[in-house]
Amino acid sequence: MVCAVLLAASPPLALAGCSTPRTLAIDNQGHGIEVIPLKTYVTLQSNFMMWLANVYGVRAINAIDCYRVIYLSMDDSGKPITLSGMLALPHDATPHGLVSFQHGTTSDRDSVPSSLSTDGLAAAILFSGNGYATIAPDYVGLGISKKPHPYYIAQDTERAVVDMIHAVRHIEGVPKSPPLLVGFSEGGYASLAAQRVMEATEEPVLATAAIAGAYNLRSISVPWTLKGASVQASVYLALWVRGYAEHYGHPLDSAFTPYYAKLVPELFDTSHDPDAVVKALPRDPKELFQPAALGALEGRGQHWLVDALTENEMSDWRARAPIRLYYGSNDVDVPPTEATTTARQMATRGSDIQAVATGAQDHNQSVLAAAPMILRWFQTFAPTHPSSADGPRSFYQTRDGRVRCSRPRCPAASSPPNRIPTDPDHAVDKSW
Repeated sequence: MVCAVLLAASPPLALAGCSTPRTLAIDNQGHGIEVIPLKTYVTLQSNFMMWLANVYGVRAINAIDCYRVIYLSMDDSGKPITLSGMLALPHDATPHGLVSFQHGTTSDRDSVPSSLSTDGLAAAILFSGNGYATIAPDYVGLGISKKPHPYYIAQDTERAVVDMIHAVRHIEGVPKSPPLLVGFSEGGYASLAAQRVMEATEEPVLATAAIAGAYNLRSISVPWTLKGASVQASVYLALWVRGYAEHYGHPLDSAFTPYYAKLVPELFDTSHDPDAVVKALPRDPKELFQPAALGALEGRGQHWLVDALTENEMSDWRARAPIRLYYGSNDVDVPPTEATTTARQMATRGSDIQAVATGAQDHNQSVLAAAPMILRWFQTFAPTHPSSADGPRSFYQTRDGRVRCSRPRCPAASSPPNRIPTDPDHAVDKSW
């Protein structure tokens, strides 16, 4: 659309702005990596798109080159899988840092950063348009990956993010410095999960900014979503339960009614318009569930789903790099108490963390308001070089308790990465 508008206004500029980037080299250790040039955006295009999206207080200062990256990862059993994501670089300029953007919830496999989705391209414009190399993983089950999407499952999510960070360091022009992590909605959770596992394996992170993410799944977000305040409530719960059933090896009809146990995989495994997915699911999300599963979620009885939600909560660890949790006070998709409660919980464990109110915004508006704030905050961090001579390591724990590494020839992990020990001597007192 933007190219069409610019073509009408200034044909030479539009054609130059919609050109294909140059090919990037991959070093001899970048096994299984493919880089596909997509599109170059000039600054006029980028700033016009930010204006259309009502993003104020920031502008792109350089053109950007966008690429699709194919890279190797592993599933939760240690088997190799291929994933995709987006890479954006400042055009004809040396990046001064690496930003990893984790996108929000989507029910469409193809609405992902590697296809230049709205949120992926917006992240590229915001950060690469201001001098950073920007990546955005599609996640398992989205983009080229045809597995069920492991929605809000920490191990699968963090692995997709961290393995892309490791992969792009083998690509020409990408800094090898520690990343700045940023994410919206599901991506806020993914960003905290990635920071947790990287710091547990002594791999530094500069800072993390998470917008409107869910972290206390069992105690806050799922009970809230069951109330149906958002028109997307049933979509969120369908993604949650379908992903958890697949990951933990339970039949979907042990949580959902037979009708929805059959319908939900069909909706997510084949191409559907997002609005059609919303219409196909009940307006009252409680109608999705078998009585026993719903009762357990509401605090009456036990169910494997409750245990799975508890296992994947993201507020019970101590972060080393600073974290900012941004939220809009009118958000009905993820309640503001997620940010304020998580900040308070992690601060008592010694984390440098703050909940930051963006104003009276809803879920999607909050990311637009937070974007300039996050860029300004990130610009206060000077990039540093990796501290490990062995290069980046990606450890994770499988369901049987074994610790695996997603890179060949990794040194042995001394402890599982999914919990960082807390130290009450470093607790701090903060208020919001």
